[in-house]
Amino acid sequence: MTISHPYLDRVKQWAKSYDSIRALVLTGSLARDDGTVDEYSDLDVQVIATDIKRFTSDDSWLDRLGDVWIRFPIFDDSPYRLVWFKGGAKVDFQFLSAADVQAIAASGALPDEYQRGYQVLVDKDGLFRRLPPSPRIFPQPPKPSPEQVQALINEFWFEAIHVAQFIRRREFWVVKHRDWTMKENLLRMLEWRARASPGEPINTWLLGKRIARWADADSQSAISQIWAGWDAVQLWEALFAQLALFQRLTAELSDALGYSYEAELFRDIEAYIRRLRREDISAAATD
Repeated sequence: MTISHPYLDRVKQWAKSYDSIRALVLTGSLARDDGTVDEYSDLDVQVIATDIKRFTSDDSWLDRLGDVWIRFPIFDDSPYRLVWFKGGAKVDFQFLSAADVQAIAASGALPDEYQRGYQVLVDKDGLFRRLPPSPRIFPQPPKPSPEQVQALINEFWFEAIHVAQFIRRREFWVVKHRDWTMKENLLRMLEWRARASPGEPINTWLLGKRIARWADADSQSAISQIWAGWDAVQLWEALFAQLALFQRLTAELSDALGYSYEAELFRDIEAYIRRLRREDISAAATD
């Protein structure tokens, strides 16, 4: 497998130059080799080190690799660094100990990240000899419980009422803030619905990535209608498009999983939201 990234070779040489770094492992899209890599793909590396705090308490080692635009987190000793280098190349560093790798080997099972794909770039002590190669599959998460589905539905409609009232108040910043929580729940519902479909397992990725590959055609069409600008008319239209999509997905998921769904309750909430819009239109007509 050929791996291409502008910082690959220099990160490998950097790892070899530190005695405290015992191994370097490639994960993420470059390790999966599934045809999804492009010029914007990150270089995701796990750094197996004997002294992790040495690298997390002082970021000066990054300057050896290139000109840093942004590092995250900053002023924080979390065991990772997400870095944009000059020119737009991104490298994500995650720090682990040898004990972490030994625990994986002892468990007899690869973690999800390694099941998706991993490649050992540096291994000074043979830490990874006991680990099997990656099957390059995407493990399917368990189906959501009835309680998880209900909690997500509840939060979505909780914020829907907020959004409607704040459109009416013309507090558009608050609308956008509350609406984003709705969209996070909508995305989770889209993922659950896609994975509940019969047939081959579906990989729903993360943060809506490649949604055009895994969401059904009707949902993809509806998604294009749920985004609005800084305008009350647009915000109302997008809100109702979002409510319609969410209600359809909720009904389909509940049917697929055999869960109950309080459709009448949410129709009542939608009726209230529609009344707010009618009042808004009437008020605007008299301004």
